[in-house]
Amino acid sequence: MALNPVNSGVVRFSLPTRVPLPQAFVFASIFFCVQQLQHTDILFSLLYFAFLILTVLAFNFAEGFNRLTGAYIFWYALLIVIVGVSWKAVLAEPADSNLASPVLDMALYAGSMFMLLLVTLLNKKLDFRYLGIGGGFAGSSLNYTSAGLGCLLVGYGIFFADSIFGQAPGGIVSALMQVNVFPSLGIILATIGAIHDSGGRRSTNMISITGLVYFTGLGILSFSKQAMLTPMVCWIIGVFYSRMKVRFIHVVALVLMGVASFGFVSPLSASRDLSENMDYSQRFQLVGFLITHWDVLQAHIKNQEEFQSDNGMTDYYNKPQGSLLERLSMIPPDDIMIAYTAKGHFEGIDPVVNYFENMPPHFLAPNKQIRYSGNYYAHEIGFGVGADDFSTGISFSPVAEAYHCEGWGGIFWLLPLLWVMLFSTADFVVGDLTKYPWGLMVVVWFAHSAPETLLGGIIYFMGMGNFGMFFAIVVVTRIAPIIGALFTGKIVESPARSIRSVVPVLSRPQV
Repeated sequence: MALNPVNSGVVRFSLPTRVPLPQAFVFASIFFCVQQLQHTDILFSLLYFAFLILTVLAFNFAEGFNRLTGAYIFWYALLIVIVGVSWKAVLAEPADSNLASPVLDMALYAGSMFMLLLVTLLNKKLDFRYLGIGGGFAGSSLNYTSAGLGCLLVGYGIFFADSIFGQAPGGIVSALMQVNVFPSLGIILATIGAIHDSGGRRSTNMISITGLVYFTGLGILSFSKQAMLTPMVCWIIGVFYSRMKVRFIHVVALVLMGVASFGFVSPLSASRDLSENMDYSQRFQLVGFLITHWDVLQAHIKNQEEFQSDNGMTDYYNKPQGSLLERLSMIPPDDIMIAYTAKGHFEGIDPVVNYFENMPPHFLAPNKQIRYSGNYYAHEIGFGVGADDFSTGISFSPVAEAYHCEGWGGIFWLLPLLWVMLFSTADFVVGDLTKYPWGLMVVVWFAHSAPETLLGGIIYFMGMGNFGMFFAIVVVTRIAPIIGALFTGKIVESPARSIRSVVPVLSRPQV
């Protein structure tokens, strides 16, 4: 949060653009002392201290959430390392306990953040935002509410087409499903529209509420943490981006979202195995049963935890902390892959080559095959999946796969090269994040992809991700407002050149 420069003393939500380095240094120093009192290995603590300082430097040089690079750094550092290590301190457990190669893990993380800092400095020189093709579709103003409604309808239409026609390899529906960012983008735009239309008095309207409820419901029926949490994240991103005035009701809403995330989303998603081979009607009944028989759900989760413990799948913490909290740190699975790799099991550059081979759409490369994935690596290292299970998704961070491919070379040249390509192409497509709100969709996407989609996630976004964003920009600025206007009855206006001109009362602070 920050003070609005126009209305002094008014506290508004704000996406951070920098972290004060002196305060960060003090925090890191205190945390180092806490870790030592908890008997953490001193080298691990020193490397974590370096990771924190390098993260702050990289985030500040990247201009924080003013640029996609800063958003990537935020999610990358927070969800790979910081949440997990911080929670270990809260539990009074040594930060390096329950890890096979803790010092090597943290050395790789610190090394990757140092390279990310260098990439950030280079990215400031290779700034393609002014060339952003997304900016070429901008005009003088945009009705965000109509655009948000249009996006939600387009997203629903794609889901409906999938349920009717299915996804044939190389088919139109399959391609649309891969680039379907419209539900999330619709919620973000509808939230911004609600704030603008009400002069900052409301953060929701019937359109955003309908989108939140409908797509959260789909997430619940899919038992997916990501699908359940994404609508909430989109609302939060829209509110923070618009710099809405903080009121008590918003604080209550954020607290309730946190409680729901850990108290409802986490246990429900942990019972996903119960919903296998069920249609939506059967899943709806299952959800209703689990909600009304919470003791049955808790017993199922306890059996899962005991099974994991008996099969050597114990997590980073001494006791299970819930599937959501454990998912907010990539250290446990990374540690297993890194320890396996350190014994001389290097994959080479083949996975990266395979990811690039899969960049062309299926109709251009009908014989392409995805050979490498989290599930593939889980089988290779003997972690988390049965011998005949080739469908369960297992997540590892880009750091673990980069090391598994090329050792330290993966950290010092492979990752930086891919990052430069990712940030340059994303900036070129999206344009200036401070002017065009569609870049917020990339911010949301980074929350998932930055920490846990391997190197393949980076390469995927260079291709289908960027194409999907370009397609979404065209729809948002040219098609969605017309669709939305048909339902709202409002006049369609030209797309926005700058969000500041649309929400003048929500001006950004001077940094």
